[in-house]
Amino acid sequence: MHVRDARADDAEAFVRAYEVSWDAMAAPLVGKTLEELMSFEDRLESFRSALAQRSDDARILVADRDGAIVGVATCVRDGATCELRSLYVVPDAWGTGVSRPLMASALDAMRERGATEATLWVVEANARARRFYEREGWTLDGETRASPLGPQEVHYRRSL
Repeated sequence: MHVRDARADDAEAFVRAYEVSWDAMAAPLVGKTLEELMSFEDRLESFRSALAQRSDDARILVADRDGAIVGVATCVRDGATCELRSLYVVPDAWGTGVSRPLMASALDAMRERGATEATLWVVEANARARRFYEREGWTLDGETRASPLGPQEVHYRRSL
């Protein structure tokens, strides 16, 4: 397995991996599948648009195992802070060590561009993700917000 920047020819595989991962982890918490929120075609167009508009401050990464995308991550740097906007691993790859190198690559990319701190939002009830982030050195900072999809989210930070 290796982590690399997403490419235009990854579009369908990226969107499918994101969907399978999101539906397994987030759909039970928000009560809707990704397809119910946005069509596959719209998500595909969104990915292609994000790739086309990508700047030095934004990264879209994939974890590739034998030619199959098993994880995806997106992050954006704003000044000295990097926000990890998404990190999803397909359920078949849960527990196989994909998440750590995927997150590390995202943070390394932002560190290389001058970020000194990373942040992320996660659904408060997402115990699995929260345990992972906390094991990886992320700490709650006390901020909360209502997700656009309804559930409460909590905010994490970590130094780079």
